[in-house]
Amino acid sequence: MAKLVSCGCLPQINTGVSFAMAERLSKNFLAHEFECSCGCGQGQMDPIHIALLQKLRNAAGPLRVTSGIRCKEHNKLIGGASRSQHIPNSQGMVVACDITFAKGSKSNRNILRLYTLADQLHFKGIGLYKGRIHVDSRPGRRARWIDHFWSWKDT
Repeated sequence: MAKLVSCGCLPQINTGVSFAMAERLSKNFLAHEFECSCGCGQGQMDPIHIALLQKLRNAAGPLRVTSGIRCKEHNKLIGGASRSQHIPNSQGMVVACDITFAKGSKSNRNILRLYTLADQLHFKGIGLYKGRIHVDSRPGRRARWIDHFWSWKDT
């Protein structure tokens, strides 16, 4: 039976699965890689998003998650968008993460290649940032953006 838990942010449904365990979400992704950085334990990654992320990993090679689930308080603390796809939805699912290459060059050229692959795989939301991209499986229309710190020249 699910029970409500609170981390001081919003109550979320606890399915009894601990993210501290090495729960495998796909061939190459573990649940702990997506945990909120504040340690609150809120939310779960949407399985459809994980399946799409695995396809991206298969095409691009090893990836590292730089940001996954964010509770509202942590999202606000780091200056995230108030309606961020990183925040658990009403079902407690998160449909977004920020990723970069696990090894090798994180040059702007390679990050742009990762962005292009994500677009070819039809992620709904894709953001281009210095050294990483944001990908999400939001409902509704596509969204594309480039962060104001992005530069076309490698530094």
